[in-house]
Amino acid sequence: MNRLFGLFAALLLLPGLTLAQENAATSAPFDTSYPASTVISARIQRQFLDNIRWTVSAEARNGLAAAFAERPALEIWQGLVAADGLKTGNVADAITAYWVLNWVTANARYTYKVDNGPVRAQLQASMAADASFRSLNNLQKQEMAEGYILRFLVEHAALNDAVARKDVTALGRLALASVTRFRQEMGVDLLTLEPGPEGFAVRARPASPAGD
Repeated sequence: MNRLFGLFAALLLLPGLTLAQENAATSAPFDTSYPASTVISARIQRQFLDNIRWTVSAEARNGLAAAFAERPALEIWQGLVAADGLKTGNVADAITAYWVLNWVTANARYTYKVDNGPVRAQLQASMAADASFRSLNNLQKQEMAEGYILRFLVEHAALNDAVARKDVTALGRLALASVTRFRQEMGVDLLTLEPGPEGFAVRARPASPAGD
């Protein structure tokens, strides 16, 4: 999943993508939606929680499981991003939310309001230009989208907690984790980007992770 996202994440910042977006605007929008299966959602969540257990701790896994039992993960995510015009059942929406969250975390822009629309259009165009993504079936699209939704929820909770406690050390650690994650998994440097009317573009002067 990360390897594939890395392919079209790299496409996202190519100069020629602007032309691709303009061409897409004159034709039918590329469809990144999928019909969601509750059975598949349950499997994705179970596998995600199992991974948390082995990579973090059983306590963290149990805490998440309890939260998701009280309120479904997809419902929690929808409540957090609805105001940004994002919905479940769509890969572009899921990855837009994840991308913006990590940019905010990496650049310590906690109160900055990012317009998700241009970012979503940019990602949608990069997906349309990626033959590997176009070959995905609905199951693979759901696995990709909901995998990023679950990661979003964990990272969003950690960021909110650190901001609320004004924990500079934790915020710096989260920023560095976001920067490293995007560099390693997606080949993109979040510190060089700035959101704008065309989505993310390379800024003239790179920023530094929070806490540096």
